[in-house]
Amino acid sequence: MRILCFVKAILDPEAPPGAIRFPGKVESGDVSTVLGPFEGNALELALQISEASAGSFTAVAMGDGAQDVALRKALALGAGRAARIDVATGFVDPLGAARRLESAAKELGGADVYIFGRQAGDWDMGVTAGLFAGLLDLPFVPLVQQAEVAGEGLRLRREIPGGYEESLRTGPIVLSVTNGPRTLMRLPKVKDVMLANRKPIDVLKPAEVGENLTLAEIAQAQVTRQSRMITGDAASQAAQLSAELRRFLVTGGGN
Repeated sequence: MRILCFVKAILDPEAPPGAIRFPGKVESGDVSTVLGPFEGNALELALQISEASAGSFTAVAMGDGAQDVALRKALALGAGRAARIDVATGFVDPLGAARRLESAAKELGGADVYIFGRQAGDWDMGVTAGLFAGLLDLPFVPLVQQAEVAGEGLRLRREIPGGYEESLRTGPIVLSVTNGPRTLMRLPKVKDVMLANRKPIDVLKPAEVGENLTLAEIAQAQVTRQSRMITGDAASQAAQLSAELRRFLVTGGGN
């Protein structure tokens, strides 16, 4: 099976408090980038399918050179090829991202299985995979936790509210992968990591697409706490509490 696995590196979520600032935009200073959490799940599933079908997979990222961290990880885990769509870092409109990924997928020759992480670990929108499937007019199966090769197709197991759903799918398909025991990313061997650092990464020119969303401003949430003592007998306390709750519902907690 031909497999394209889309990955993304994000700012390290374990960076010290205050290392990433939001004065209307994101300022990260010297914070390093790491592979996004759900991208690890996607890579593991891509590797499992490629091993079971005696094939390989191509890893694709979108962004500047900081994305090479994710692509090197994919190469260390067994990707046969890595490609990066060269665009500026920062917020990217999900539909614009899906359109650029669609163009890159066609340039790379297409695939039988397109694999995404459940959602990016920074913006957490979780819609790019579905938009990508729509652009290619392909079926989309989200929240996959297990995939097994079954003849020319895949037997998929995914989360649904209160349980699981299993299905058999054939033909080109788009998957988003979530965390689970079967999608826990394995650790690459030291030898493979060293070899991955010497492998080439293809740089693709991004498709010209319009932006439907632009980031106007981003700011850190300001949390305030207020409290006061309610006194008096039980009836008085109940009346005061009722009045306070009504005020809160009307004002949203403001003064």
